[in-house]
Amino acid sequence: MLSQKEVERLYYGLRSHINLQGDEDGQALRALSNDFILRNVNIGESLWDLDSEIGDLHFILEGTFAEYLKRGTHSFILRFYRPGKFAFSEDSLLYSNRSDTYSKALSKAKVAYLPSIHFQNVLRQGGLGVKLMKVLINLSMTEYRNTTYEMLQSSGTNRIHAALEQFPDLLHLIPRRELADYLGISRASLFRSLKEIGHE
Repeated sequence: MLSQKEVERLYYGLRSHINLQGDEDGQALRALSNDFILRNVNIGESLWDLDSEIGDLHFILEGTFAEYLKRGTHSFILRFYRPGKFAFSEDSLLYSNRSDTYSKALSKAKVAYLPSIHFQNVLRQGGLGVKLMKVLINLSMTEYRNTTYEMLQSSGTNRIHAALEQFPDLLHLIPRRELADYLGISRASLFRSLKEIGHE
């Protein structure tokens, strides 16, 4: 069960993205925040699995997660999730398809999650549910655009700087090979860049 402090944090996390109109929206958002369930996650445990059809919505309270895309026998990191962010399988939650990705904890973590059935119920009611769906689609697209822009505009060293600014302990959380793949550079370039900025 979420503590009142965690419910408030979740409420304001949702509210920062949703344009509330009147007391009714505010009350509905508070009720929705209370529907989230607390889950403690150990290192290596998943938020969702590859091919999963369960579209839960997660809010990261503590810890760091990575989302992976698997192609053949190799998995590539698509994005990271840190505290205060929402995490979800776009395929399952937004489009009711099997998930093309999976997400796992890189550190011991705590999340609040809204089960898929509750999300679908809120969506069917319209109003707040429709606003929430629009927000999640927008978050997904913004994240994709920002990541693509960073990869196209930045050198390998700048990409590493940006990643470490967002996730200071990233070098201790994932293997260098995975980090190089995520940044779109060779392992040799990664080691050179890390040496330049004093991290290797």
